Amino acid sequence: MPKPTGDYCFELAEGDVLFGTLIGLNDQEAELDVPRLGRLHFPRSQVHRIYRWRESSDLIYLGPNGLSGWTATPDKNAWREESGQLVSETEGVTIRGDLGLPPRAAIEFEISWTTKPDFVLSLGAGAGDEKSSERAFRFEIWDDELVVQRETENEADLASLQSIAAGAGRLHLQAFLDQERGRLLVFSATGKPLADLQAQAQIGEKPGANVPGGVQLTNKRGNVRLERLRIGRWNGDPPRAASAGKSRIHLSDGSIVYGQVTRFDPASKAFLVQGENGETRIGADRISGVYLSPSSDDAPRMVRAVALDGARLSGEWLKVENGELWLTVPGVRETPRVPLAGLRSLVVLRRAPALGVKQKSTGLLELEGLRLPGRLVEAGDEPGSTPLAWHPTESETSASLRPGVSGRIVYKETPPSPPRPTQVPMAVGAQRRVQIVGGVMRVLSGNQADQPADPDRRFLYLRTGDMVPCEVTAIDENGVTFRTPLSTGTFVPHDRIKAVELARENAPTLKITKSKRDRLLTLPRMQKESPPTHLVRSKNGDMLRGRILKMDAKTLQIEVRLETKDVPRERISRIIWLHPEELDPPKPEADAGKALDKSAGMRVQAVRGDGIRLTFVAEQLADPFLAGKSDVLGPCRVNLKDVDQILIGDTIEQAAAHLAYQQWKLQNAPEPKVAASDGAAAPDGRPAGTEAALVGKPAPDFELDLLGGKRFHLADSRGKVVVLDFWATWCGPCLQAMPQVDRVTREFAPEDLRLVAVNLQEAPNKITPLLDRQKWTMTVALDQDGAIAERYGVTAIPQTVIIDREGKVARLFVGGGPHFDDQLREALLTLLPKK
Repeated sequence: MPKPTGDYCFELAEGDVLFGTLIGLNDQEAELDVPRLGRLHFPRSQVHRIYRWRESSDLIYLGPNGLSGWTATPDKNAWREESGQLVSETEGVTIRGDLGLPPRAAIEFEISWTTKPDFVLSLGAGAGDEKSSERAFRFEIWDDELVVQRETENEADLASLQSIAAGAGRLHLQAFLDQERGRLLVFSATGKPLADLQAQAQIGEKPGANVPGGVQLTNKRGNVRLERLRIGRWNGDPPRAASAGKSRIHLSDGSIVYGQVTRFDPASKAFLVQGENGETRIGADRISGVYLSPSSDDAPRMVRAVALDGARLSGEWLKVENGELWLTVPGVRETPRVPLAGLRSLVVLRRAPALGVKQKSTGLLELEGLRLPGRLVEAGDEPGSTPLAWHPTESETSASLRPGVSGRIVYKETPPSPPRPTQVPMAVGAQRRVQIVGGVMRVLSGNQADQPADPDRRFLYLRTGDMVPCEVTAIDENGVTFRTPLSTGTFVPHDRIKAVELARENAPTLKITKSKRDRLLTLPRMQKESPPTHLVRSKNGDMLRGRILKMDAKTLQIEVRLETKDVPRERISRIIWLHPEELDPPKPEADAGKALDKSAGMRVQAVRGDGIRLTFVAEQLADPFLAGKSDVLGPCRVNLKDVDQILIGDTIEQAAAHLAYQQWKLQNAPEPKVAASDGAAAPDGRPAGTEAALVGKPAPDFELDLLGGKRFHLADSRGKVVVLDFWATWCGPCLQAMPQVDRVTREFAPEDLRLVAVNLQEAPNKITPLLDRQKWTMTVALDQDGAIAERYGVTAIPQTVIIDREGKVARLFVGGGPHFDDQLREALLTLLPKK
């Protein structure tokens, strides 16, 4: 942004700021020469403060200039720019700017809010260092008080600054920060001293070492707006306490001269001050700031023009002509004409009189680069237009939404949910309004609040994100038959469905770990040609993966590993569809949006506060009812009074991608790695098989059933060398490596070494025929749920683990190869002699 130029900065009524030259000042008015605006005569009562700008020689930062130079967390979209100011209504979000705070800095800031605030402004926050940010000087809201505090490892200090009332308000403070000495001085905008804090960062720390240069603002609750932030260099001399409200001049040496500033003499460039001892003449080169008695009768104005260099001027809008905005400013002789070139924004300060249009179902239309309050209305009969139009608040006209537009209409923003838990919840809690499976059910830009739900409601979930209360009556090879009070539709094909809920689960807290969830969704290579299509969840939390053949009122018939099983329907809580085409995205046919023809018209999705979602093509609006047709559910009609959001166009698919059931997609098993065929050592010179993090650590103990009925306990083999070979019948490299492992281990005495082939998640009737066919006789342990493989970090097979006599992992090999037997033999010889 361009830096402002001029000898002085003028703080005027209504928060206006101009930069320029002071031509004259008397008891009636001040004459200013402002770049791009020319000479302007302001009533003296509107000039509140004048301070030396010095061509910004001491200026470090003047802003904020929008989001440029700032980083927002955890949601980068939670902060937005309005007139260059930083604004957020999202709870628990932070924005940080590395603004280059010098060791000693003079900082002036203005913050405002429209509801009771709860924010933290940190001065001297470190980059990406949470501990450093916690040690910064922090302005915080504690209940009804604004406090400033600092707490370090060694010291802490705290001061209360002012009371904070509920409702709209603003804060304008000056702070002088000395990070070398751990000191912060706080003054009001009028120069009244408010606080003097001292808290050293660390005993023995060198002055000026690692001085954080950041400013950080956190909105904990409500809303907050950073309107102005100025950072300059400070010489470290504490400003002298001033009597707020009195006319005075601050000199550059820190002293203060009280008295009525009668005039400014442009010839001698001096201010004349009438005090108790007569008139004093002060040269402009000695001036730091001039405080005139502020007026309390500032009248509200209609609009403020904000320039790129930070200048602000407000008044009544006259016209825009020849590239200039014409304003009338109360009391100003001239009519300021603000060039549009260099103008950053126009801010409405006072709304025009209402136009007599009664607003109904008011919402906020959000499109790319646009946030516009108003209401949804029916469009006219223009050719090629959609049936919907938007009527902005207080506008005389409405405009049709264009075909293909994407965005949303927000009637009620849903509050954020708690952080995602480490375990993946698999049950619908009795206190959750939104159904949760496999993660927190998210809606676009917010989640549903925790409120009581009807535990008897059952839902159908479509791939477009639709959540429809219904009763499923049957499933066959074509799809699902159901009944719902929302439409006359009774059937949906398989390729449109993501999940159905059939019954309430026995325990509301049943969970499944992320690792087990990943195993449920991993597709073995041998099943690529015939992948499972469903995950069935029982009331007690058991999971079954297979292909549903049919279901009626009593029985669910499912094919599992080419075997047909009948499961009583009363035991089933939910079914999740696993669509094979989602295995390798992006594929065109994997797009969930195929549930609706995107060229059919304006697609919308109504989102209610209780989680219900309904997608259809809008056809008619008769306020407050929006009607249309879903190709799945048939004719639909929603009452806008019951709707929290309307998603439009491609935003529907973007929102659906974040919903919990949509995250349940098959993933291909990783291809096995093949060990180096030359038996070479690791790149750093270590022997092969010693690179894994598990090497050198105690081997995780376990017990597993053996093929044939016995049981293996690793701890019972202490004193022997144990070789664990993780494998599966469908793994080709495993079948190549196993004979090598078997042959090499037979070269050692059985009383010194034991080989256990750990099979991953296969039934005995799949394993025994292979062993008989290959004539293998090694001991096979059954890791039926993959839990032991997880403890040994098995991400690809074959994996061979050598455990020494003391129970520690000596080597870990992933893969095989023609010379793998040489690597394995070399590793065993370091632990055992041959027989």
